[in-house]
Amino acid sequence: MTARIERARTAVAEERTSVAAERDAFAAFDRRVAEISAVAASSSPPLLTDPRPSGASLERVRTAYVETVMSVPHYETEYDDTVAESLAAEFGDDLAAALVGGSALTPEFRDAVRAAAAAAEREREAFLDVLDREDASLARAADDLSAAWADLVALDDRPLSEQSFDDLYDLWGSVREVEARIDGLGMRRQETIRGRRSELPGVPTDLAEYLYADCPANYPVLAAVADRGRAARRARRRVERRLATTA
Repeated sequence: MTARIERARTAVAEERTSVAAERDAFAAFDRRVAEISAVAASSSPPLLTDPRPSGASLERVRTAYVETVMSVPHYETEYDDTVAESLAAEFGDDLAAALVGGSALTPEFRDAVRAAAAAAEREREAFLDVLDREDASLARAADDLSAAWADLVALDDRPLSEQSFDDLYDLWGSVREVEARIDGLGMRRQETIRGRRSELPGVPTDLAEYLYADCPANYPVLAAVADRGRAARRARRRVERRLATTA
C-alpha cells in the first residue's frame, strides 16, 4: 500500500526539479538584466545615455527573459503562455506593461525589474523548502506505516483456532494497539495537511491537491492509511468473533 506514497514522492521530486530550474532561471535573468545599460530618464550628455535606440534596452530585457525563465524544460508543458502573459503573472500587470510597451529602461526601472526577479527567485526557494519538508513527511509516513503493518503481520503467526482465550485476549490487545498506531498516522497526516494549506500562495487549492493531481489519490498517505486501517479492523473483528465463541 505504500506504493501510493512512493508515487507521491516521485511527484514531489519532479516538482522540485521544475521549481529549482525556475529558481535558477530567475537568478540568470537577474544577472542578464544587471548587465544591460540603462537609459537616463532626462536629457543628458551622450556619455551618460544608451547609444542604442531607446527601446533596445527593453528588447534586451525581454530577450533575456525568454532565454532564461521561458526556456526551462517544462515551460511549454506547464505554462505555454506569451511573454506578456508570463511577465504579468510573475511581475504584475504594471511592470509587465512597462516592459512590453515602455520606451526606455531607466536605472529605476531596471532596479524594479531586478527586485521582481529576486522576489520570484526567493518564492521558488521558499517552495523548495516546503517540498523538502513534504518529502520528509512522506518518507516518515511510509516507514511508520510499513512498520505498523509488519507488526500486524507478525501477530498472525498461528491460526486463531489453536489459541486459548487468554492468548486471544492478548492478541486482541496487540491488534488494537497496531490499529491505534495506524489511526494515529492518519491524524498526524491530517494535521500536516492543515498546517500547509497556507504555504502555496497563488494556487487555489492545498498542497496535496496541487502536487498529487495526477496520482491515483490526491491524499496518498491518507489513502494508504485507510487501506491498512481497514485491514487492521478486520483482523481485530476476527479475533473478537473467536473470543466470543471460546470458553
